[in-house]
Amino acid sequence: MKKLSDIRRQINPCLRKIEQERQDTLANIKKAKKWYLLPILLLLLAIVSFAANKIPLGIGLLFVSIVGLIVVAVFKVSPYQTNYISNFKKGAFSTFVEASYPQVYYAPDNYLPSSLFDKSKLFGSYDSYSGEDYFEGKIEGGCSFKFSELHVTKTEVTSNGDGGVETSARTIFDGLFFVLNVPDRVSGQIQVLPDSVENVFGKMGKIFQKKIGAFFQRSSVVYLEDHPEFEKEFVVYSKDEEEVYRILTPNLLQAIYDLRYKWNTRLSISFIEHQVYVAMPTSKDFFRPNIKYSVTDDTLLKELYDELALCFAVVEDLSMEHQPEESRSLLNSGQSVNFNRTKSKDNPFLL
Repeated sequence: MKKLSDIRRQINPCLRKIEQERQDTLANIKKAKKWYLLPILLLLLAIVSFAANKIPLGIGLLFVSIVGLIVVAVFKVSPYQTNYISNFKKGAFSTFVEASYPQVYYAPDNYLPSSLFDKSKLFGSYDSYSGEDYFEGKIEGGCSFKFSELHVTKTEVTSNGDGGVETSARTIFDGLFFVLNVPDRVSGQIQVLPDSVENVFGKMGKIFQKKIGAFFQRSSVVYLEDHPEFEKEFVVYSKDEEEVYRILTPNLLQAIYDLRYKWNTRLSISFIEHQVYVAMPTSKDFFRPNIKYSVTDDTLLKELYDELALCFAVVEDLSMEHQPEESRSLLNSGQSVNFNRTKSKDNPFLL
């Protein structure tokens, strides 16, 4: 990745253009906010009505004022900001990505197809599937990758206790989802999942995983006894223990362990054929500028630069193409490998 100063010089004309649009948008938003005066006036009248004990009138005015505030926010103010963010991604940020990673394809309005999400076998059924910020390309070693932000939900129907029903959307996954094509082929399936059970129940959790968890996964729990720190955070499922030892080298285990703390999230990973699927839940909305701050400011550019670097670090760390052969023999020999949290790799956005 190029230096930020070099990237800035390369995309400076585009930044100046989008900065002018930002200022124009702020001016339009300021004008649109004048529409708030009417619902605020109705709100004040509602307060006066309540004080004068005119309760029905006060309730009516309060309702109209609240509706008015929502209408102004949604239909008058929000569209300007939404349009600015869209134009920023299609213009300035697309240019930024091209300057940073020339071989990478970026489509702000696209996202990973649901077929890839399904093939990962990391999640169950869902009703709603959407996303944004699609990236695709290859790293220097030749490993191809795709990733995007995804928001996946399932509609649930529950009883409200009065004989009726209520519907709500339960989040299945919300965050960054990566798909990597790697040289090592997995003949079956390997899943590396957050180990919440053992964290809560300790050794009894292991028994639960083996007797109950494995039944639902339709595969066996593979214990990496020589890596207790990794075992505390993750549980590995597979029908082929030897294949687990072949694929999950010490370097790869360390990379997964680092990602757990770098992103401060409960990531899930599956290895199927030549693909590695990585689900990284996060509440942060990546690559989104704050309209209050200038796009020519180094703070915004540095944040975008760091966000990109973190995402591509996931690809590089898990590509497995940099894993030396001796690391495979090390795992099979049973020699212990220490796992340490590296503070220098901490994610500055999510911790």
